[in-house]
Amino acid sequence: MSVHFKHPQLEHEVESISGVYAYTYEKRLPVDDKEILCFIGYAIANKSCCGVGGCMFATVAGFLQEYAVQKEGDSIISAVEPVSDTSTRQRIEAMLRLEGIQQVQFHAA
Repeated sequence: MSVHFKHPQLEHEVESISGVYAYTYEKRLPVDDKEILCFIGYAIANKSCCGVGGCMFATVAGFLQEYAVQKEGDSIISAVEPVSDTSTRQRIEAMLRLEGIQQVQFHAA
C-alpha cells in the first residue's frame, strides 16, 4: 500500500519550549532489495529546567515507491510503502544506530 510522505525541510531549525530540532539530510538505505527513504536530524534540549542534552534522530518514511511524485509549495512529496514488519524495523534501527542515531521513528500510514 503506497502512501504520500511530505519531506521535511532540511536545515530548518524548529524551536520548542525546551530546545530546537532540525533535519539535516536525506538518506536512502538498501533493505531487502528495496530502498528505504529516511531523514536524519538532531535535537538539542538547551532550555529545559531538567538540564541540557541532545541526540541524533531519524524518521523513516518507508520503502521508496516513487521519488518526488508531486510538489506542494517548497515541499517534495514522495510515494512510500510504510515499514510495518517488526523484524524489518529492528534491522533498519540497527543499521541507523551504527551511524550514531539514537532515536528512530517510523512513519505510519
